[in-house]
Amino acid sequence: MRLAPLARHLLLLTLALAALPGCPRDLPPPTNAITDPLELRSAIDARQRKVSSARFKEVVLDYFGKAPDGSSQRIKVRQLILVDDHDRLLVQTRMPGGDDIVQRLVSDGRTFAMHNRQTNQYFTGKPTRANVNRLLPVDLSARDVVHVMLGGAPWDRMARDGGRGELKWDHRAGQYVLASKTATGGELELHVRPTDYAVVSLTERDKKGTLIYAYTTDDWQRMGAISLPRYRRFVWPARDLDFSLDVGETQLNAEFPDTLFSFPPPTGSQIIPLEDT
Repeated sequence: MRLAPLARHLLLLTLALAALPGCPRDLPPPTNAITDPLELRSAIDARQRKVSSARFKEVVLDYFGKAPDGSSQRIKVRQLILVDDHDRLLVQTRMPGGDDIVQRLVSDGRTFAMHNRQTNQYFTGKPTRANVNRLLPVDLSARDVVHVMLGGAPWDRMARDGGRGELKWDHRAGQYVLASKTATGGELELHVRPTDYAVVSLTERDKKGTLIYAYTTDDWQRMGAISLPRYRRFVWPARDLDFSLDVGETQLNAEFPDTLFSFPPPTGSQIIPLEDT
């Protein structure tokens, strides 16, 4: 049956209004919704275990931030990122228009090393959030970088209350929210899809509600046993940082030799040990 012109216009208007960002939504939780925070944690980790490793090729890092002189700058670089389920990580960085590796970071899960070819400095220490943070502006430990790249949770950041947290339901987004208090009275919120327990975002706010840190994802695509985002964005207002990762080709469950995650200092480089923080 064909709708009369007026009825058809009213239907289209209703659909358009429903799609507006300001239009309230009320998406109920699944009938078998998880109610225990620890059960949700287990579901997130079980999802990640479906993949043993991943090679992210032709990653483009688009960086906005402050230059040493205080001015704003934008930098684009190309990266190769390897991760595996032993919390091992390799990041190689190339400048646009060249194939020379200007920076290389590796972690075998227990230690990490990074060499900056431009300064010939070699940093080494434990792969903690504080140490990695001095070199890469992700505000994550090396293990959390691995988990985030596989669509999992940055548990090191969520461990301030013992890792249990409080489980909520976001009716607008239709997602689980795992909330965790910070040491300064703020809150971390992990947003998780109920369909496959993929972590889609992380936000941290202080006790006044001011944004401290945000990690968001977009353009999720099915890749074998799991879905992964092709776009990841990190925002860190206190350091005026805003950068994104656009991922090209992704290869899952590749076999990596141990030598890829071992990186002795290059000859003549300045070795800089970092404190175990």
